[in-house]
Amino acid sequence: MSRTRIHNLSVSLDGFATGEGQRADAPMGHAGRRLHEWMFATRFGAPILGRKDGTAGVDDAFAERHEPGIGAEIMGAG
Repeated sequence: MSRTRIHNLSVSLDGFATGEGQRADAPMGHAGRRLHEWMFATRFGAPILGRKDGTAGVDDAFAERHEPGIGAEIMGAG
């Protein structure tokens, strides 16, 4: 039997992982970018947006450790 492990999942303080209005061109809904602002501000996340800056610290350490040991990422709605 195969197993699935949720390694990292960003959720808002009220417990939501996506915003309203999910669709193919906005898979995280209306607030997906806002939900991940913490990560895009880090040294790890800034290059995803084409920036060379980014902060170090706890958020950066957490973000850069999200990939090791991951065989696949499953993304989708519903």
